[in-house]
Amino acid sequence: MKILLIDSHKGTENEIPQNLHWQNAKILSDALGAKLIWSYPSVNDRIEKGFDAIIFNHASQYNFVDYEWVKSSPDAEIFFISNEYNLGEQPTLWKACKGAGRHYTVIANHEPKISKITKKYVKDWRIVNLNALSYKPVRSEAAPDLFARDREGCIYYGSYRKGRESSFKKYLTGKVLVSTHIKNVPKFERLGIRGPFRPRVSWSPKGLGLRYLQSSLYIEDDITHKSYNFLANRFYEALNYDCVPIFTEECRNTIEKSGYPISDTHIIRHPDEISQRADLHVPASWHHHAMAEKKTAIDQIRAIINLPLDRPEKCAIGKA
Repeated sequence: MKILLIDSHKGTENEIPQNLHWQNAKILSDALGAKLIWSYPSVNDRIEKGFDAIIFNHASQYNFVDYEWVKSSPDAEIFFISNEYNLGEQPTLWKACKGAGRHYTVIANHEPKISKITKKYVKDWRIVNLNALSYKPVRSEAAPDLFARDREGCIYYGSYRKGRESSFKKYLTGKVLVSTHIKNVPKFERLGIRGPFRPRVSWSPKGLGLRYLQSSLYIEDDITHKSYNFLANRFYEALNYDCVPIFTEECRNTIEKSGYPISDTHIIRHPDEISQRADLHVPASWHHHAMAEKKTAIDQIRAIINLPLDRPEKCAIGKA
């Protein structure tokens, strides 16, 4: 089976993007034996034909990948991998749907009812724990002394989202390091948050990642408190560095549905409680569980991609 996997992030052909979504695309391309392309300037110089399946990963609106990649394989099954409920289709996929009337299967970690994806062109919706793909412990890849030294405090990192503002105001009161792009600092400050601010976490091979951090504050979007999306990438990234995830109490629904034995010792109701969690560690069972989840996710996606090409055109959206 000839498979094409298209990631939407920009980079060069020889210098790959250093972001989580591209890394997940690489993991899947290796697992599926797929050709992986992304948004590098020369990507359209040698367009290939004859793919049985074309998989879109993530949904950046600014990419170089030409529609000819899809047009040249008119019989290919199309799939769209999305672990962001607030993103719609990327332009190349949208052109295949709106312009050529093609339909596709969504592989997502969230239900269709909260997604911005246009359901008109979706023929199947399969729910998979995509976030578990980011589990990749780095202990063996780093110098051992990086993990033996004293670690520094608790960090919040990630996107600035409107849906997290209530939690930002409640928990980011000076007890937590705030790692963000400099352009987001004024947004936090408008909420009365004064940091302390840090640059964005560097995930490059030479970056520190979360090596020097004791714990990571797990904050969710308000919508995720009720609509289960599995544990976020930030949970698995923390595990990768043995950085202890500390959950806010608003995340209890996610915790209960996750299958992890997360006790109250890892949950806080007030930022003053963070200092009381300084002696926590990541249970070994969490690592075993995450490893199993990653394998399951890859097996599920492999099975979905290999479904018969003559499936009925209309399938039930919301099928898990």
